[in-house]
Amino acid sequence: MAAGTLGLASWPLLTVWIAAAAGWGAVLALLRRSRVDGTAVLLHVITPATLVLGFAFLGYGSLYATVFMAVQWWTLIVATGGRLDRLLRGGPSALGTAVLWLALTFAAALVVTPAVL
Repeated sequence: MAAGTLGLASWPLLTVWIAAAAGWGAVLALLRRSRVDGTAVLLHVITPATLVLGFAFLGYGSLYATVFMAVQWWTLIVATGGRLDRLLRGGPSALGTAVLWLALTFAAALVVTPAVL
């Protein structure tokens, strides 16, 4: 086993997987707490598989998809202040929250992706 690895996975890769899983779980818990309809929960549950398959179909590896998922879930929590219903209820404030989420995701992805890869 090489130094800086656990099995065959490097520590940055394991960190990304853990961050993505924790972010996914946190968003799922917030969705359940805010009592949104089942559609939002279903779409959140199928997001990891569809995003990884989409990246693989385009020719990118699953690492890029995993980094993006981890970044977007944590920036979603930051942008909404932990209240996902702010984004789901619609209206002008939801548009502002979505723009903030997009900007935070873009900035964080630019910082995190080179650090991991």
